Amino acid sequence: MAGKTALISGSSKGIGAAIALELSSPICADLSTTEGPEELVRQAVERFKYIDVLVNNAGLVPLAPLWDADVESWDKAMALNARGTFLLTKAVLPHLTPYLPSSLPRLSGVLNGSRIIIVGSAASRTPNPSQGVYAATKGALDAMLKVWAKELPPKYGCTVNAVGPGPVLNDNFTSLLIDDFEKVRQQADRLTPVEGAFASIEDIAWAVAFLAEERSRWINGVYLPLSGGRYILQKLGRHSD
Repeated sequence: MAGKTALISGSSKGIGAAIALELSSPICADLSTTEGPEELVRQAVERFKYIDVLVNNAGLVPLAPLWDADVESWDKAMALNARGTFLLTKAVLPHLTPYLPSSLPRLSGVLNGSRIIIVGSAASRTPNPSQGVYAATKGALDAMLKVWAKELPPKYGCTVNAVGPGPVLNDNFTSLLIDDFEKVRQQADRLTPVEGAFASIEDIAWAVAFLAEERSRWINGVYLPLSGGRYILQKLGRHSD
């Protein structure tokens, strides 16, 4: 990744900070506003001239059952999680690095190009109670992925992929659990096939870095679950009952 420019939203802490450290990236702006995404791109282009990698990570995690959910939480989460991704991606398009012609036949792919990576959530496809608002925002990202992976590469020389983390051990997650942490950890450990109950923030950062690499140029339109196989196991369990 040396010499590449990566723009990462939501990188002040947690998963975004781990991605920024993995890819090494320094600027920030408020993406919950309509002006923030364009300002972030402006600063990045002013300093680095072009964008090789865009990581849409900024997001809120409102949790409440429908009867307790309020329109303010809906609007705030949609503004950052969905609208912020829409505006930031649109703003960055003119500044993405294009493909370079390859000396190899077209079927062997091309060189370079840029990467758009969306940090979604397992909640968009396998949600739990109280995740209605949050799952809706991440479901919007799922829809964007499917469309953008078809329409953007031919025009802008990019790929578009997403990662879908399950439970990730960060400060936000532990603060939501408070006294129930050990109970949730034991349950997650039983449901997760690989060793460990939760992903670390570095696990997510490494997956994003993989999709950002030149060697991932033939990967497009992929939703990469990052849950240690937890949700596959749950699905198989339901079918076997």
